[in-house]
Amino acid sequence: MFRLNIFVILGTLFISILFSYFNNPSFNQLVWINTLFNCSLILMIIGSTMLVIQGGFFNAIIKSFKLFFQKTNRIELVIEEITGKQENLNPYKLTFKLTFPFLFSGSLLLLFSIFFSWKFY
Repeated sequence: MFRLNIFVILGTLFISILFSYFNNPSFNQLVWINTLFNCSLILMIIGSTMLVIQGGFFNAIIKSFKLFFQKTNRIELVIEEITGKQENLNPYKLTFKLTFPFLFSGSLLLLFSIFFSWKFY
């Protein structure tokens, strides 16, 4: 897990350096800190979205839609009455391997960029 965090941090630093250089060829520290701040916010948003999906926030909505479409389809109702089987309405559970590395790396780089922007500018 520690290696994955280091890999995400180093990848984000490399991407922020490349993006800030290609976005503004007169590369300076302010442009890099701003780009690093934006990259860390994107990491935090992606990690937070993965955490919400992993926690099952949308499971009730998915279950309601499945139940609605199951009850409004007449052919499926007749088939269920004949066979006596009911479809499993429990939604599947998703787990992501990169949820916590994204959240940890995003928050660490966010604090790093805030500290350096406050310290130097």
